[in-house]
Amino acid sequence: MTYGTLDGTLPPPPPPPEHKAQEWDGSSTLGNGHGTYTNSNPFTPPPVPSKGGGGKGTAVDTPSMKLFADNLDLLLQPLQKASDALTPVTVASGAFYHANQIRTKVTGTNGDDGIKAQYIKVLSDLTNGLTDLREGVKTLAAKYKTIDDANGMKSKDLTDAMDGVTDDFNSMMTDNGGTGAVNTPGLAPPPGGKTT
Repeated sequence: MTYGTLDGTLPPPPPPPEHKAQEWDGSSTLGNGHGTYTNSNPFTPPPVPSKGGGGKGTAVDTPSMKLFADNLDLLLQPLQKASDALTPVTVASGAFYHANQIRTKVTGTNGDDGIKAQYIKVLSDLTNGLTDLREGVKTLAAKYKTIDDANGMKSKDLTDAMDGVTDDFNSMMTDNGGTGAVNTPGLAPPPGGKTT
């Protein structure tokens, strides 16, 4: 195809230069472009609505709940994209002691373990947690459309709508090597939301 200024077309940007492997010089500093990631198409977080509530107690705002659910939905595609980017990762580090250690830590001995598999699980757990949270918020927003409806909300309704969300996030924490939150069935968390 011929590009020109008369028809408004522009040629595509040139491809980046091919990477050439270099022997490490022993320096502890990294030059520009090494060891950093720059995203040419960054994710912009959605706006968060604000309401000026000066009262005490629980307030339900259905439009904000729907917007929150929509914002959660926007987070799912980048998570899937990150998971898809990890899937083809392989380590071809060579066949000596330290190379085997690197390979084992990154992808496991057979390519199906290590931090690669761990983070794929974490991203899956996070996706499940955000999906369950989104569905729970949508359920509540559909059930409590008016202030009169909201006045009838019980803590059990909230607990039922969020059923499984804590398990998803606890799985994410344990798959990442941490400890999940303690969840006492049947008890609502104290003010501040923390359980012990």
